[in-house]
Amino acid sequence: MANPRDYPDTIQSAESGRPLRRGVKRLTIIVNGERFTYGQPGWWASIDDPADTDGQLTDHDNVIRAAGRQKASATELLNCPGAG
Repeated sequence: MANPRDYPDTIQSAESGRPLRRGVKRLTIIVNGERFTYGQPGWWASIDDPADTDGQLTDHDNVIRAAGRQKASATELLNCPGAG
C-alpha cells in the first residue's frame, strides 16, 4: 500500500498495545440482513484474519468506512422488490 502521508511502518494499539501495520483489510458488514464486503484502509494487527478486529482508523479512513456503509445501504435498497 502506498504511503503518501509518510506514516511510520508500525504503531502501537492504544487499546491492546499490539503492533499495528498500515493496510487494507476486507471487512464484512451486515445492513438489513444483507452481507456487504469492502476494503477498509487502516492500522491493523492482522490484515488476513477476519476474526481479528484489533485496529485503528485515521479521519480519512473513517470517511471510507462511512462510504462503505452508505454504499451497502444503497445497494440493499436498490435490491428491494419494487425499488427503481
